[in-house]
This record gives sequence, structure tokens and C-alpha cells, in this order.
Amino acid sequence: MVADTTLRRLRGLLGRRELSPGDGIVLRPGWSIHTAFMFFPIDVAFVDADQVVVKVVQNLKPFRASVCRGARDVVELAAGEAERRGLKPGDRLAWAARGVNGGPPAPAAGASSRAPSPTRPIRVLLASRDEEFLRLAQFLLTRNGFAVESTKKIVNAVELIGRERLDVVVLDASDSMSETARTAAAIEALHPQVGVLLVCDDERPRPATGLDMMEKWEALETLADDIRGSYASATT
Repeated sequence: MVADTTLRRLRGLLGRRELSPGDGIVLRPGWSIHTAFMFFPIDVAFVDADQVVVKVVQNLKPFRASVCRGARDVVELAAGEAERRGLKPGDRLAWAARGVNGGPPAPAAGASSRAPSPTRPIRVLLASRDEEFLRLAQFLLTRNGFAVESTKKIVNAVELIGRERLDVVVLDASDSMSETARTAAAIEALHPQVGVLLVCDDERPRPATGLDMMEKWEALETLADDIRGSYASATT
């Protein structure tokens, strides 16, 4: 789970009675936390912009606080999880989302994924002006076995599809809904074999484009599976 708004960060794990081993929450951005009014202790990993662990705090009890200057995100885990996984400063974190409707977990970032053919991986284009989103999405997808390209100019996506033989395009509509909608329509018209996924900041309204729109930070949790699904739909 990703908490990337003020309300979500304030809520965090409040109200929950436990956190299962293997589950966690990412507070983004963040470099300090408190456990006031929580019902159980947690392990905490402070990470930098590249998801490299800067500091680990084990068994942080309720009504305590912890700070790590220079951290970019805070990852909260079940107590004992850091020791069980041997988590330490210098490790790079990745995570996997649980399957939809209680299905099996998605492959963890770093696990190999199915390729569309025996000869090459799925080719993905990330089109976003958000450098942090590009960096993290590219890291997660590359670790899952995708071939990833990126551009900060949404309109370049149409040209890049033909040049790079792309299979799926992820368009970030946060800055310009109309530009993204026009680009998505052009891709559908000129390259119907290419899958298109739209993501957007949670605060922005969803346009009536006929395409599903996902909140982009939550989308990172299932992006690998969503891309595989989009590829399969576009090629069948």
C-alpha cells in the first residue's frame, strides 16, 4: 500500500489491529514517523529516492517516534520482518502487490516475468513529466523483466511506438488531460496492436476517454500485471 497524500500519510496504519508478515505500507514522501495510537509495534525502513535503505528501526512500539534526515520514503513493516529478511542499510527495496480479489501475489520486483515470446520481453514506454514516477516505475518494470523506454513528452509516444517496436504505453495524464487523451486516441488509430494504460494523480478528474484511468502511485503496485494484461488484450 502506498500513502502518497497528506491524509493517507496521517492515517497510515491507524485503526488496524495487526500487520501480517510480508505486508507493509510506504509513506511517500517521508523522513519521520510516529506510532501514536497504534495497537502494535512495527519495523521501519527509511529509504532514499532510489529505494535504498538508509536506516532500519526494529520493533518500534506504540507512542514512539523515529527520524532519518535525508530519507525520501518510509516503509512500515510487521515487527520482526526486518530481522527475518535480514534488512540492513544499503539494501534496495522492492515489493509486490497481492493479486486482485484474493488471488495469488504478483511477482516481486526482481522476479523474472513471462515474455511475450521466447525471443524478447514486452517493450514498454513510460510517458510522464514526473521524474520520480519515471524513475521508480522504470526500476520496478526493469526488475520484472520488461524492456523499458521513457519520455517526458507525451506527444512523442506515437512516434516512439513505430521506432522502438513498443508493445504497451503508459501515459501520465496528470499535467494535461486533453493532450494525453489525444495521444491515446492517436495510438489507438495508428497502432491498434499497442496496449495503452492511463495513470493520473489522485486529485485530478478522470476524462471520458473510454480507457481505464488508474491513480499512478497506487498503480505501481500492480503495474507489471496490468501491462501484461494490456499486452495480452491488444494481441488477441
